[in-house]
Amino acid sequence: MQARSSGLLPTPASRPTASCVAVPAPSPRSMIPPPPPPELPLDAPLGTHGTEAFGINNAGQIVGRFTDASFVTHGFLLSGGTYFTIDDPVGSSTSPFGINDAGQIVGRYFAGGGDHGFLMVTGPNPPPPAGTTADMILRHGADGLYEIYDIGGNAILTGNFLGQVGTDFQFAGLGSFFGSDTTDMLLRSASTGQFEVYDISNNNITNAANLGTVGLDFQLAGFGDFNRDGATDMILRNSNTGQFELYNIRNNHITSASNLGTVGLNFQVAGFGDFNADGTTDMMLRSATSGQFELYDIVNNKIASAFNIGTVGLDFRVAGFADFNQDGTTDMMLRNANTGQFEVYDIRNNAITSAFNIGTVGLDFQVAGFGPFHAPGASDMILRNVNSGEFEVYDIVNNQITTANSMGAVGLDFQLGGFAVDPPTLSGTFTDISNDQLVQAMAGFGGDAADDSNSVFLGDDTSQQPLLTTPQQA
Repeated sequence: MQARSSGLLPTPASRPTASCVAVPAPSPRSMIPPPPPPELPLDAPLGTHGTEAFGINNAGQIVGRFTDASFVTHGFLLSGGTYFTIDDPVGSSTSPFGINDAGQIVGRYFAGGGDHGFLMVTGPNPPPPAGTTADMILRHGADGLYEIYDIGGNAILTGNFLGQVGTDFQFAGLGSFFGSDTTDMLLRSASTGQFEVYDISNNNITNAANLGTVGLDFQLAGFGDFNRDGATDMILRNSNTGQFELYNIRNNHITSASNLGTVGLNFQVAGFGDFNADGTTDMMLRSATSGQFELYDIVNNKIASAFNIGTVGLDFRVAGFADFNQDGTTDMMLRNANTGQFEVYDIRNNAITSAFNIGTVGLDFQVAGFGPFHAPGASDMILRNVNSGEFEVYDIVNNQITTANSMGAVGLDFQLGGFAVDPPTLSGTFTDISNDQLVQAMAGFGGDAADDSNSVFLGDDTSQQPLLTTPQQA
């Protein structure tokens, strides 16, 4: 039995709480019996198909379970008129049965073909266990619940709740936005374009800040270190004109913004990496009509040069970027959309030097992301089954898949955000920025909707935001 921690923040209750009241005994002359004491209905906001309560403590905190619109069972804690969703990070069908006066919750969850007990302790999450080399963040789309999973040795070592954010805020990416000691999380409001950064340390959100707002006609392109200062910066692209804007970020503030220029919209962003081993992140675009790849070297927040590195048939789509041959520069992985075949393209000095067929995997497994999942410094690949939610990790060494392992399944109502190195490496340890900070899912939570609003410079707002914004009610 493993202790679980919760960083959950409140969801507004669906109805006010009430307390039982004493009713005076009727007088002997009364012919009408008094009404019964009022009852408090318990209906979790997401409990479309029913809510059950199992335990209560002297503080009036109630635990139980509910069944959502997809007939999936979740646990809940009702405290102070607020419902919290409880899902064990490594299982499903979570059912809390009791809560004591210290706020400790016990119950069961289903995983690996059987039931298991759990103890949930409200308080800070424990730090990553020994052997952790990467983290994975998932998001529950229905209520904005975030979970963090520590990975090492091709296995999920532990999982914890990070907290909840209003569902209007969508996952943007991971990076080192506050110093170089942690990998932090960036979210964006789908309705306003506002960016919020959440500092993450030892599996806990420690701080939050409002980075500012950009019009939704500017969509997120990607992240990297474009000025070689060791922090993660951000590039946005105008969905109407193709213009690129670069935002330098340091200590949770936008420090500068640069117009990188405009490229025709037939060239779409493929990804980012250090393709010439100069220590800064470069940008790869691809023609949506021909399959041609163009590489743009970025130095000190400017495009220094551009290269046509070749054309690949459009049935091969970009899966992601990482250092697959351990030579210190970023390589490219493509996948055949019809067969599931993977091809690795080694890139050095802004040119493709070799290509390898590394095998085929059924298309029910889609690419989740890349990172050091079996050992520090590695560039392995994780796939996820679109039908079951199962994660499989493929170790890649010298452009070859050496082993494959199942890491278990997480319900498909949890969407993948991305992966980060844990502990983060010191700036400059690797010339490949993907090894330094991220290797992020190429297919995250989707882009932001475009509108006709104008781009505005991200305000250098020093005000601190609540640790997590109040989630929306279902």
